Amino acid sequence: MFKGIFTALVTPLKNNTVDISALGHLVDRQIKAKVQGLVVCATTGEGAVLNADERQMVIDFIKKRIGDKTKLIVGISDIATWKAGESANIAANLGADGVLVAAPSYVKPSQDGLYAHYASIADQSPVPVILYNVPSRTVSDIKPVTVARLAPHENIVAIKEATGSLERAQKIIAAANGNLNILSGDDPATVSILVAGGHGVISTGANVVPSKWTDLWQHWKHGDVVAAATVQAGLLGLHEALFLESNPGPAKAALNLLGLIEPEIRLPLTWPSRPTTFRLAAELENLGLSVKGRTR
Repeated sequence: MFKGIFTALVTPLKNNTVDISALGHLVDRQIKAKVQGLVVCATTGEGAVLNADERQMVIDFIKKRIGDKTKLIVGISDIATWKAGESANIAANLGADGVLVAAPSYVKPSQDGLYAHYASIADQSPVPVILYNVPSRTVSDIKPVTVARLAPHENIVAIKEATGSLERAQKIIAAANGNLNILSGDDPATVSILVAGGHGVISTGANVVPSKWTDLWQHWKHGDVVAAATVQAGLLGLHEALFLESNPGPAKAALNLLGLIEPEIRLPLTWPSRPTTFRLAAELENLGLSVKGRTR
């Protein structure tokens, strides 16, 4: 169900509220590029610092904007299992096609706890569940053995693997045994994961250059691995700049440099430093993009 390029969409802010006008432009830009889906209110979308009303507004607005043109996946980062299940139901009621559920942070559940957490959410959710393994942020690490236990559940359909390790991705692909789609959570690893048997990417960089990413996917679909790898190689400088500081700061700074959003992020995240912003501007110019100005 979930294959291809899924953009982990930023949430533009203005005067500490969601900038709906800018959000509409960002969504239209992604649709024009023909991405396979949008992931909203997740890490890159600052989902953890949006209030409940803002989350619902963003999900509802985007669903109405895209209709059936592409998939809508909603990020869930709740620690409590009951709360994550509730959030999945809210997302489904607003028209989501799936939910991306991050492993619970801070509480450090065991592997048995992670299994029970995801199985319970999948039992409750009216829409398919995507596991999200990002131990660098959550501390919780969904081990391949736990993926193997969860993979047969009919409502768990994919995993976003964001350890940055190709070896780990290969172990998860083997553990899933064809029952889950494997989505890269690390932009530069995408082609390698596709070659290993993966199915796509949930990309931060696709916020900035969505057409480049859909070009990569088309090359891959048509069997031209070299062309896909060449596109990815051309984006390595941008990707490095996008992760000089905590995501989504640099991604929002890049979009601001392109004149698409205001220079605003919500605490405890802060706007990227001048050196990072200047590096981003240089990478955008290297890609032939027009930089509107070097803010802050």
